[in-house]
Amino acid sequence: MKDPTLTFALAACFASFALFAAGCGGDDESSSPTTAEASTEASTDEWADSFCSALTTWKNDLEDAAEPLTDLSSLSEESLQQAADDAKAATETLTDSLSGLGRPDISSGDQVRDAVQDLATDVENGANEIEAAVEGVASVADLPSAIDTITTTVTGMGSEVDGAVQTLEDADVGGELKAAFADADSCGALD
Repeated sequence: MKDPTLTFALAACFASFALFAAGCGGDDESSSPTTAEASTEASTDEWADSFCSALTTWKNDLEDAAEPLTDLSSLSEESLQQAADDAKAATETLTDSLSGLGRPDISSGDQVRDAVQDLATDVENGANEIEAAVEGVASVADLPSAIDTITTTVTGMGSEVDGAVQTLEDADVGGELKAAFADADSCGALD
């Protein structure tokens, strides 16, 4: 894979994947904490902090995976495959973290847990599609199809994250999660 057009386009695809991850924080509006019971607030705060920490780690890991692809002079099939492997490992860590979150201690906690579980599954499926697209590139002729698949998948993952955030907002009728997200330092890292 020595063609500079091919390597540049693939590097751009991975960079767009990392940039997508950098924007995964959703809408971070500040609000004052609700006057919920202290035990519920603490548990919800821990949940929100863990959720944002998982996304922050994923974002950082994807940026690290894409970094070697920005130097076109050292880009190779091996570095592209390593980036795909690193992105896949980062996504597996994210899905494990999201799956382990459980239910926040709010009245709609089951709905929130289910939305996060669905997001974990969707993100993992997207990473698998991107990995398959990268593995399928053997020549310049394979590039348009791979770029189309990666672009469509990244766009779909963005929609899935947006949908999950909207579900969390809709489920948070008491504003407990919104307050917890606003208070969690790890959520600020997603801005």
